[in-house]
Formats: sequence, C-alpha cells, structure tokens
Amino acid sequence: MRFLVLTIILYFSNGAWAQNEVPICKAIKSTRDLYGCILQNHPDYKSSQVNHEIASAARAKINQWPNPQVSLKSVAGTRAGENNGSTEVGVTVDLTEWLVKRPALSGLGKSEEKSLKVDAEEKEFKVKLQVIKDLYRLRQLTEELEIATDAMGTFSKIENQFKSRRARGPEQEITLNLVQLAQGDYQLKKNHLTIEKAEIELKYKSVFSDRLELKKEWLPTLKSTWPEVKVTQFSRAPFELRKAEAEKEKAEAEKGIANVDSWPKISAGPVIERNTEGPAQYYNYGFNLNVSLPLFSLNGGAREFAGKNLIKSEYEYNYALKKAPFANQILIQKYESAVEALKKSSDGDSLKKKHNLIDSLFRQGLTSGATIIEAHRQIYDFTTSQHEHEMTALDGYLMINFLSGKDPEEFLK
Repeated sequence: MRFLVLTIILYFSNGAWAQNEVPICKAIKSTRDLYGCILQNHPDYKSSQVNHEIASAARAKINQWPNPQVSLKSVAGTRAGENNGSTEVGVTVDLTEWLVKRPALSGLGKSEEKSLKVDAEEKEFKVKLQVIKDLYRLRQLTEELEIATDAMGTFSKIENQFKSRRARGPEQEITLNLVQLAQGDYQLKKNHLTIEKAEIELKYKSVFSDRLELKKEWLPTLKSTWPEVKVTQFSRAPFELRKAEAEKEKAEAEKGIANVDSWPKISAGPVIERNTEGPAQYYNYGFNLNVSLPLFSLNGGAREFAGKNLIKSEYEYNYALKKAPFANQILIQKYESAVEALKKSSDGDSLKKKHNLIDSLFRQGLTSGATIIEAHRQIYDFTTSQHEHEMTALDGYLMINFLSGKDPEEFLK
C-alpha cells in the first residue's frame, strides 16, 4: 500500500516538474534559430504578449455598462382588526451615466487601451532588441577575450625570456617592468570581460538552466555590408510620440468626464406599488425620478485639475511631434556614421596577420619589447572601438527597422 502511494506521488510530482520545465528548442543551426528559441521562452517577451491582452481588458473594464438599481419598500399594520400594508418595487437607471457620460467613458477606454498597447509594443521590441544585442555582444566578448589571452601569452614569453638572462641592462630591465605591468593590465581586462560574458549567459541560464549551450558558431558574425536607410521609409511613429498622443487623448477624455460630473445626476425608472386593506388588494403604477441638485459643488476642482492636465499633455505631445523628425534624422546619422567607421576598419583576418607579423619580428630580434606591448595595446583598443561602433550601428538599425514597419528578426537573415 505504501509503495502504491509513493508511486502515485512520484508520478504526479514528475508530471508537475515536466509542465514547469522550459522546453528546449531542437535543430538549432543558425543565429536566427537561436534567437527564435530564446524569444519563445523569454519571460519578459511572454509578459509583453499578455500586456496586449491587458490593454483590451482595460478598455472593456472602463466601458462596462452600469447596472440598474432595484429598490423595495414594504410596510404593514392593522386597523380595526384588519391587516393593512403596502409593498413598493422600483427600478432606476442612471440616465446621466447611460446617455451623457458614456461617450466620455468610451474615449477614456480607447485612450487607455492605446497607451497600454504602446507600452506592450515597446516592451516587446526592447526584449527583441536586447536578445539580438546580447548575441552580438557574446561574440564580441569571445573575440576580445581571445585577444587578451593571446597578448598575455606573448607577454609571458617575453617575461620568461628576460628573466632567463643572468644579466640585464637598464633598457631590458625597463622592458621587463613594462611587460609585467602590461600583464597586470590585461589580466584586469580579462577579468572584466569574463564577468560581463558570465552576466549575459546568466540571463539565459535562468530561463533554460544548463540545457541550452550558446555555441560560438550560432553567434552572429560582424557584417561586411550594412543596409542603406532613409527617413522616407519610416511608417511608424516613435514610441515617445505615440505615448504622448495617447496621454493627450486620455486627458481629453478625463476632462470630458469631469465636465459631465458637474451636471445634475438623473436616474429614473418604473415603480409598482401593491396596497392591501383587509381582504382587498389593488395596484398602483408610477414613475420614479431622482435628480441631484448641484448646490454645494459644480465639480470645479476636478474640472480645473483635468483642464490643467490636458494643457500639460498637449504641450508634451506638441513637443514630441516637433522633435520626432529631428530624432529620426539623428538616428540615421548615428547609424550611417557608425557604418562608415566600420567600412574603414580592418577585419579580423588582417588583424591576425598584423599580430603574427609583429610577433615574428620580435622573435627575430628586429623590434623591441616596448614596441610589441604597444602593438598589442593598439590591436586590443582597435577591436573594442570596432565593437562599440558595431553595437551603435546595430542599435540604430534595429530601431530604424522597427520604425519602417519591420520585425527585428529580419536583420538576422
């Protein structure tokens, strides 16, 4: 019996674990496959998808129709030994809410849905952008770590070469000290790069545990050609402008609601009354009308608040509207500047050739240790600068791609 109970517990516990486990993608052969695998399991991306549904639910919540109110009044007593009483049933509907306030509430619901959808779309885009940038950065970090490791290996050989000499002149002593300083500097660089790489990998290990290996061959390579872009291809407004527009529409709707709330509230509905006088019963039918008198308040505070908030949102919207064309132009300029710098830079193969040439000259005694230290420093600085321009170009193009109505995934083709 105990064995049977234990078996059932293990069965259901394993089933629950299997349901909670993130499915690992299969047949990953390219960067795009890896990107899709990460995205479909990314918690922030899933959250952004739910936010689209929340936006629709927010509009439905605001646009709910108010329920009618039912009132019941019953009195009873005796007179001259006879039972007397009356029962009154009334149904009232808030006419102000139904007929006057409804358009303002509908506008508020639309603006709230629009604002939440922009937020959801922005979050979705940022997740896609960050995943692509992380994949590119992982490749960059791998390259920078290789350069730092290779430089440290060269410096170690130089250090051992000078230490093996029984007598060292002043210049050789200075070179040895410079090499040791360079080793310490590159060790710090390597530690920094290793930590940054581990932090990026940790993002995805938290989703996939250790079941997804970010292989080097899956990471994107440095592009040899970058697409040309123009402002005329933009079909979407920037997030800032769309948010400002949604806030302005929301403020307009709130001002409309504040104006409606300053009116008398009217509710009306039918009334049925049953009267009992001894053995006799009779019914009365009528109409109930309730009107609130705005004697002490015309909702002036709320109307003034809504009016000032509308003025503020209009200022912000107009500013965002004027700024959008300039922001788009700057976005393109930054992208084109970064691409132009990448075109003029050397590729990885030429850097390796230069590095091998410098090492060969040193081994032949045709160059000094200080020269080779400086050469490695320039190679490392050049590579990091190239990577910074690559990330600037990548960041800019993905935003341009999005404003052009395309999905960031298309960049990975």
